Amino acid sequence: MTADQVQRFVFEGFGYQCRIVENPAPRTEPIIVVGGAFQNMYSYRRLEGPWAEAATVISVDLPGSGASDSLPATYGFDFLSGVLADLLDRLGLGKVNLYAISYGVPVAYHLAQEHPDRVARLALMGAAPLYPPEGLQGLRAMADALASADADDYARRSVEALMAPADRPVRNRAAVTRLLARDMAAITGAAFDRHLASTRRVIDWQGFPPGGITGIPALCFTGEHDTLTRPDLGREAASTIEGSVFALVRETDHLPALERHREVSQLLLRFFTGKSLEALDFLTPLEHPSRPLLAATRSSR
Repeated sequence: MTADQVQRFVFEGFGYQCRIVENPAPRTEPIIVVGGAFQNMYSYRRLEGPWAEAATVISVDLPGSGASDSLPATYGFDFLSGVLADLLDRLGLGKVNLYAISYGVPVAYHLAQEHPDRVARLALMGAAPLYPPEGLQGLRAMADALASADADDYARRSVEALMAPADRPVRNRAAVTRLLARDMAAITGAAFDRHLASTRRVIDWQGFPPGGITGIPALCFTGEHDTLTRPDLGREAASTIEGSVFALVRETDHLPALERHREVSQLLLRFFTGKSLEALDFLTPLEHPSRPLLAATRSSR
């Protein structure tokens, strides 16, 4: 692999790609970035500079994302997890640090559950074991706007579904609102179908598979004002991963990587290099939700 190169592959008839920023003298395992539903492999360049100083960074456009092939909504997240495993094989990677955001969470969770030997550390942002009814309502409104090819309504519905109400204190709210609305309103042509397929894939998702995850250091986090994958849902998601750490990013909602990108970049760098996450003033106190769950499970045996 060479620095900052794009590689393209095909899995079961669907093309996908990744962007590689290689570190010739890494201090930790490669960092794999699996972005959100409407993001691409360039979406996290703003955060990745510090990561690239410590590791090789690989950002992925799975089928249905970025410039990769479109993927019908009938293909679920388990298929996308298979694509991700294919990528690790093709690049000849051993264990990796895996960072997944929102839509990418079910992909990474399934991979970690099925192939724990491939994952050194797991970071999930905006996780929920299953989307709540009110979140699905917002996603369905986005899908309706997409099906009608109404970009302006889609932009408005996206802001409503992904951002916290105006009375919640959110850093850089105005700028992030403009950015989100602009990007969503700019879609044209075939992009309506691509976004619609991704949105329906989320709506149809049946939640985390049973069994949880063991043997992988894990961090689950989201914004303290997240209304899509609410803090209680993030905490519940973390409880399914043995030994996981859970925290909230202060003054953010479902989009902390946009609203406080420097802090999120620092958080992930510390986690992936094995440094303490204690005393980071932009986080709420660290929690360990799986401990009560494990204690209850063992006492019932």
